[in-house]
Amino acid sequence: MEIIVLIIVGVLNGLFSAGAGQILIFYLVYILKQDTKKSRDFSLSIMPIISIPTFIYYLTKSNVSIISCLIFIVISLGFGYLGNVTMKKINGNILNLVSGLFLTILSCYSLWRLK
Repeated sequence: MEIIVLIIVGVLNGLFSAGAGQILIFYLVYILKQDTKKSRDFSLSIMPIISIPTFIYYLTKSNVSIISCLIFIVISLGFGYLGNVTMKKINGNILNLVSGLFLTILSCYSLWRLK
């Protein structure tokens, strides 16, 4: 089962560059009954690693500006650190609720844009 979940996570990360961490967290928290914060820590620690092949592919095969990428990396690192510090202070159930609401809003917005 773990291999299947990791394959799904890798494919989602490569195709959409989003959602893979949420699938992994869902699996760890609700299927394996792991602690929410530890699951998020694990997800946050491996997502950059599995994103490296995707990053290299898109950087070499598309018209992405390296300068733009560097700017986004620096900004993301700063706010990623801030998010991690904040996450440590929030209850795991609240994290799941906010995460679920955020994904629901993004999904509804994406569906609305399809019209």
